[in-house]
Amino acid sequence: MKLHEKLNPKFTALIVVDLQNDFCSPSGLMASLGKDVSKMDAVVEGTQALIRVCETVQVPVFYTQLIYDRTKLTDLQKEQYDLDGRMVTCDIRGDGYKFYRLEPPAERVFPKYNYNIFSNPALEAELRERGIKTLIITGVSTQICVETAIRNGFDIGYKIVVPRDLVATTSSDPETQERTLRLVKKTYGVVSDASEISEMLQRASAVAVKNKTNLV
Repeated sequence: MKLHEKLNPKFTALIVVDLQNDFCSPSGLMASLGKDVSKMDAVVEGTQALIRVCETVQVPVFYTQLIYDRTKLTDLQKEQYDLDGRMVTCDIRGDGYKFYRLEPPAERVFPKYNYNIFSNPALEAELRERGIKTLIITGVSTQICVETAIRNGFDIGYKIVVPRDLVATTSSDPETQERTLRLVKKTYGVVSDASEISEMLQRASAVAVKNKTNLV
């Protein structure tokens, strides 16, 4: 299925995955560990531009927020952190969990306590209520939370669109990003550019408005 066959604004939502301080900020956890966050500002700025387009064509935007809050973890999750040496990111006790250069409306934010955006049932309930069929998935980190969102979204029936320039990773392996994008192309959906997605949404919206006007 080609991009234009997936992007009907009436049935499309934009999902912004985990654009938070620990992953994106020069003062966040990843940066403090020596990870390269130099691409994150461009991703955030590009995402902000796509958000504006989505708002113009009435495509809803939803934001996911990874949170480490020990009181919300299951016993198995606690064991992973304590025994397997999992790194704590986005701790609720600091600023790392807060959004980086974004101020989303509270009612559009869906917290999660693991990598899967659909672990918060309120998100899928919102998508179903709106009749959403296609998810444009952006954010970080490409090979972890973004890829998990892609796989799980596809498995429960959503068409998937990924703007290659609006996903990013702090991995030191240059192949990491491309591996996920190849998986999307081969199995899960369509990979495009933010500019092409924006243009197609605007064009489809204009056609819908014109058709509606002609029927009056």
